[in-house]
Amino acid sequence: MMRPAAARHPLAGYATALALVLVGFAARLALAPVFGDNHTYTVFYPVVIVAAYFLGAGPAIGAAMLSAALAYWCFAVPVLAWKSDFTTLAPVMFFGFTAAVSIYFITGMARALEDLAVARGRAEGLARSHAELFGELNERVTNHLQLVAALLQLQARDEADQPLARALAEASARTLLISRVHRSVAGEADKTLDFDTFARQLLDATLAARGHPPVRVEVAQEGLRLPLDQATSVAIVLLECLNARLDLNTPASLQVRLRGDGQEATLEVSEVCDQPGGLAGLDLKRHPIEAMVEQLGGRFSFKADAGRAISSLVFPRPGALAAARGAAVARTLH
Repeated sequence: MMRPAAARHPLAGYATALALVLVGFAARLALAPVFGDNHTYTVFYPVVIVAAYFLGAGPAIGAAMLSAALAYWCFAVPVLAWKSDFTTLAPVMFFGFTAAVSIYFITGMARALEDLAVARGRAEGLARSHAELFGELNERVTNHLQLVAALLQLQARDEADQPLARALAEASARTLLISRVHRSVAGEADKTLDFDTFARQLLDATLAARGHPPVRVEVAQEGLRLPLDQATSVAIVLLECLNARLDLNTPASLQVRLRGDGQEATLEVSEVCDQPGGLAGLDLKRHPIEAMVEQLGGRFSFKADAGRAISSLVFPRPGALAAARGAAVARTLH
């Protein structure tokens, strides 16, 4: 909370407090036909409260003392005379007590709000600074991954051993793919993304890194959004399914669909081979898939017949997964 300029300059603050008291005095005069001899100090309570909140303790105390003196002299019966009886002094003493309590708490809250505003501004400045540093770190990590991919590719070109050269080339392609994913999602850990678009970009990048093999990939547009941690795990399972097909180096068609069904989501990769026996030797490298399935809290299945294979990953959607973990913790505690 920023106080007005009068509160930041003592003389201006006291002058403003005096003006408030005069406004209260004028209001009490105007209300004299209504109040009569009653409510001697009522109109001056808002004066003290406004002065305490906007001007600070000193001007508020001055406003309270001046208000009490004016009300006692001009509006307490008998007016314009010295009064020492208890029935006259009790209201002015009560006004002084309530004004002091109001000034104490209101100025305390005002200082607390000012301190909070300063601390919030400092925290926002630190957050912006950290965000800039984190963005720079992400950029450097991405650049380093691209450099590693380039070095692996150069080593693969100079390698005489063909199996080793292919392994280095595949490592280079996957490192480059990781750098692209990192650049896409870095700094957005608390957001969600459209998995269909993400999967399309990821699969295109993978096919380009593998030299555009004879594999057609179609991503069905379901519009399901996932948190980035879930999307990353699902994408790794999807890439393992694609890489298992690419390792066969045979023509095929893949259809990818991620759909939501109540509390669960299902990733389905349907594969149709364009030549007889094209599914022979299909290896899904289950260890990475099993790790991602365990992380997602889901289940994975694979079915294949003569010319068609279906890989299916079923996992809880974000809200259902949190509820399941909470229920598991509750059962453990009981």
